[in-house]
Amino acid sequence: MQNKKASLELSISAIVIVILAMTLLGLGLAFIKSIFGSAEELSDSAFGKVSDQLQRDLVNNDERLIFSQSKVEIERGKSSLLGWGIRNENRARLDYWTEFTPIKCPGMCPTLENFNNEWFIFKYNRDGNVSSLLYSVDSAEQSIKRVDLSIPGNAEPGLYLVDLSIYEEKGQNDTKYDSTEIFISVG
Repeated sequence: MQNKKASLELSISAIVIVILAMTLLGLGLAFIKSIFGSAEELSDSAFGKVSDQLQRDLVNNDERLIFSQSKVEIERGKSSLLGWGIRNENRARLDYWTEFTPIKCPGMCPTLENFNNEWFIFKYNRDGNVSSLLYSVDSAEQSIKRVDLSIPGNAEPGLYLVDLSIYEEKGQNDTKYDSTEIFISVG
């Protein structure tokens, strides 16, 4: 009889522990979700300000391509949310791809692949060969795109001169639509 009572108490204890564990797990998941949700809202809010400024600049200037900052100061191992704005002055939809090219670096410049996949995080489509990775903007319209500048921890400190170029996709004969220069000061 005491054996049955002991096993019943053990079973009840196990059930209580499982219920407590599930409750704590649920609370923990809700907490993590709220943290990541608020971080995403902050990111969207920050890019909203960048986007508004780029829209104003495209309207007020004669430029077809504008980057959110002409000079960026950033520490190694850090990242910054930036963007570019493009105005299509063509009579048809503009399908394009984008490339960041290091022109001058404090030491040896990163390779094009490394620069466009690790330093600048966006839909990189070298030579415009992958149609699903092309950007597009309708005729007489403008478009704002986001890019995350993420400086590797082992990057050489100093001033980098970078060319941002937009290439119009035309099959084998892509042409440069426009370009602008950006200075990146890495500390």
